[in-house]
Amino acid sequence: MLHQAIHIQALQDMLGSAERCLVASHVNPDGDAVGASLAWRSYLRAAYPALEVRVAFPNRLPEFLRWIEGAEQALVYADSKEAVESYIKICDLVFCLDLNAIDRLEALGEALADRSIPRVLIDHHLKPAEEFDLVFSDASMSSTSELVYRIALALGGKSLLTKGAAEALYVGLMTDTGSFSFNVNTPETFRMAADLMELGVDKDEVASKIYDSYSEKRMRLLGHCLLNKMRALPKHKAAYISLSRKELDDFGFQPGDTEGFVNMPLSIKKVTLSALFTESQDKTHIRVSLRSKGKDISVNEMARKHFKGGGHFNASGGKYFGSLEDCEAYFENILKTEF
Repeated sequence: MLHQAIHIQALQDMLGSAERCLVASHVNPDGDAVGASLAWRSYLRAAYPALEVRVAFPNRLPEFLRWIEGAEQALVYADSKEAVESYIKICDLVFCLDLNAIDRLEALGEALADRSIPRVLIDHHLKPAEEFDLVFSDASMSSTSELVYRIALALGGKSLLTKGAAEALYVGLMTDTGSFSFNVNTPETFRMAADLMELGVDKDEVASKIYDSYSEKRMRLLGHCLLNKMRALPKHKAAYISLSRKELDDFGFQPGDTEGFVNMPLSIKKVTLSALFTESQDKTHIRVSLRSKGKDISVNEMARKHFKGGGHFNASGGKYFGSLEDCEAYFENILKTEF
């Protein structure tokens, strides 16, 4: 779909007639959500100088992503509800990045639903919802950042990408591929990384800023998870970790602190399915993260069927509305009945 000239032309027409646009991404934004959104903002500002572009996230960015160019100017709906809603009232174009349905924006999505604004989707998850006016969706892409890069090339080339935008795209590319260990399906992904390095990206510096900036409490939380909270289920080649709100609070939890935790059990020999359950701050639901390896288990289907979510074949997420203990029992029952 990306390479269809009609979609690029439609996007150019939308951008040419817009005066203000909003770039929004999903709740609990990760490296790809932040990198793609901030890079897209930078590109649009360079390509369309008369266009006002603002970025909004439903909640705060993890600290290890706040160094990316443009992060300080991004709006956070949870902290600045009135400012975000005021901008929504005057903008005439909305970009939704790294999500396949507006409800992934949660409260921010509800605010957007109050206005009839043209919506453009840029995403690499499976099965996009039919609620967008223009859709750039390609599940074969390593990341939404790669898709943003391809669109930028189709619109006008990489000459409009600043070093800051290139760093943002590299963050998205690196984090959504696990440092190029998964979701890398074509040589073009590596060529993109090389292109970004030619634009000034220092890959070692970026990696250090992302992976070497965690707090001591986060490291101790990880130790607690692996020692005390991980349950292995050898019969089902699965394992899971569950964390209550009290446990998170005891370790001084900050947004992004559990990033990557769900992947840890997959390092165990013969474990092909892993889950992480974390209790929400208001204790109304359990956040569910699912990972698998290989081609036998689609956690996307599991998330859609059982946890009101979705994502990729090997990486998905959703929610469970109930207690943490009930969520654990529900997951184990899924394994007993379906695996």
